[in-house]
Amino acid sequence: MTNPAECTYKDNSDGTVSDEDNDLQWSIRDSRQELGKWLNWDEAEGYVKACNEQSYLGHNDWRLPTKSEIRGLFKNKGVYQRIFLNSAQKKERKVSNYQAGGEYSYWTSETRYDSYAWKSYYPITKEVCVDKTVSTTGTSARLTRDL
Repeated sequence: MTNPAECTYKDNSDGTVSDEDNDLQWSIRDSRQELGKWLNWDEAEGYVKACNEQSYLGHNDWRLPTKSEIRGLFKNKGVYQRIFLNSAQKKERKVSNYQAGGEYSYWTSETRYDSYAWKSYYPITKEVCVDKTVSTTGTSARLTRDL
């Protein structure tokens, strides 16, 4: 029997996954997987712009997700890890260890006071508002677009 949480995602076989329940399409690879480095928020915005200019994966309307959208994506940790991180589900850690595959964080489109932006941590789904210019280990951009 198929897990109902898995039914919401459709692999498009083109580097994207559609979340038909939420009318979103996600890039399977994030900016860290594509560029090999972490990004601050301004760099993440630049990454989105560059992807749109190049019609990344055949589309030019990519954006950073909202806090709510990223929460929904992280809802089923096992499915998220298998589809987007291409790895088996690991035991949750109490201490971050990025080199060993611990927490990751993704920038959201939501900002505060022009100089702060929200990021969301996987697998704990904690959200933190930080200075946009801070290049913190473990933060990248996961692209989404409306279907």
